[in-house]
Amino acid sequence: PTPTMTSVVGKQMFEGVGAPVHIDDSTAAIDPTLDSCCQREIETNRKQSAVEKTLRAHDRVAQAENERRQFNTLGSAGGGGGAFRSFNLVHGLSFGSGCRCCYDPNTDGGDYELLAAAKAELMATLNEDEEVNASIIEQERNESDNIHDDDDDDDSSDDSEFDYLLDDDVPGLSSEYETQRRAELEDLARRVETLQWHGYGVHRQMHPQRVFSAAGYGTDLMRDVVCPKGSVIHLFDAFSPRSVALDLYLERIASKYLGTKFVRGIGVASILYADGNGDDAWKKGDLPMLLAVREGKVVAWNAGLDDFFSSTNLEARVVEQWLDRAGVLVETPPSIDEICRIRPEETALLENMMKLNKLGDGGLEEERYNCGVAGCCKTFRHEHVGVKNEAQNGLLVTEEQVLAAEDQVFLCQEIS
Repeated sequence: PTPTMTSVVGKQMFEGVGAPVHIDDSTAAIDPTLDSCCQREIETNRKQSAVEKTLRAHDRVAQAENERRQFNTLGSAGGGGGAFRSFNLVHGLSFGSGCRCCYDPNTDGGDYELLAAAKAELMATLNEDEEVNASIIEQERNESDNIHDDDDDDDSSDDSEFDYLLDDDVPGLSSEYETQRRAELEDLARRVETLQWHGYGVHRQMHPQRVFSAAGYGTDLMRDVVCPKGSVIHLFDAFSPRSVALDLYLERIASKYLGTKFVRGIGVASILYADGNGDDAWKKGDLPMLLAVREGKVVAWNAGLDDFFSSTNLEARVVEQWLDRAGVLVETPPSIDEICRIRPEETALLENMMKLNKLGDGGLEEERYNCGVAGCCKTFRHEHVGVKNEAQNGLLVTEEQVLAAEDQVFLCQEIS
C-alpha cells in the first residue's frame, strides 16, 4: 500500500529515538464524529507528546537540574560550595512549605473550625499523657538505681573484659560505612520531604476550585501531565463530627502511603468546580462524602459516611479496607522527576525572564556555586580540572579512587 503522509511523518519522528516510546493505540477516546483530518491530527499530537515525554525522561541534564532545584544540594566534600534553594518552593503556608505547582499560598491549607478545635484538644491530651509517663519513668529509674547500688556491694564478679562493648568506638566498625549510611538516611529524608511538598503522603485542605485538580481528577492522560496513581478526596461538612473524625484518621495514615494524595475540600462548593470525564453519578450523593480517585477517575465513593461509623465511633479498619479495595492506597512513591508539574525548562525560562526584567536594577542577586575560581559564574556544581584550591583538588580521578582500584587489582591477583 502507498504510505500516507501521517505514516511518513510518524516514521520521521521516531527515527533516532534510543528508548521505547509508549503510545496508546486505542481510538476509544477519539470522538468518532470528527472528520478524518481532525482524527489524524489528534493521533499526530499523541505521537509527538509521547516522543517529547520519552526524551524528557532520558534527558540527564534536565534531571540533574531538577534534582538541584528540588534538593538543598550542599557543596563538595572539600568544603566549598553553598546551598541551593528550590526555586518553586513556597514557604509560610499553614502546614509549612509546598511547591507552587500544587499549592496556592493565598487559598490552600488551614483547618475548618471543628477540626482545629479537635486537634487542639488532642494535643493537650497528648501533652498531659507525656508528663504522666515522664514522671512514671523517672520514678522507675530511681528505684532501679537503688536496687543496682545494693547489688554492687555483694557482686564479686569481674566484667572488665566486656567493657569494650560500652565504648563508642567498637573495633572493626567502619567509619566509612557509618558515613555512607548517614548519607543514605539523609537522602531518604530529603526525598520524603520533597514528596510531601507535592502533596504525597500528607492530608491537606485545598480551595474548592483546586481540590479536584490537586487529586488529578478529570486529567487528560493523553497529554503530558503529572497524574497521581491514587488519590483520596474528602468532601467535608464543616459542622459534621463525622468529617472531623475521618480527617483526623486520614492525617494519621497518610504517611504510610507515599504514592497517594490525600486532600479535602468543603463539599458543596467543591462539587460545583468538579469537571470530570462524565462520571457524575457520585455528585448526587449526600455530604460528607469520601471519593477514591484512580488515574483521574472516580472508582468508588461513599456518601454520608454511614458505612464507616458505628453509632458515633469511626471504624478505622473499615475505612482503610475500603480504600484498599478501591486500589488507591499506593505505598511506592513516584519518581522525584515526575512529581512536579513545573518542568525544569519552564523554571529556567522564568528565571531568565526575571533576570532580564531586573537587569540593571541591582535587586537580583544570582546564586553562584562557589568553586573557588575567581570570575566563574556557573550556578551548578562543577569542578575545574587542573585547578587546585580550597574547594576542589583539580583531579579528574581522585587519589582515593586510584588507591582503591590498585588494592582491588592486588587482591584479585592474590586470589588467583
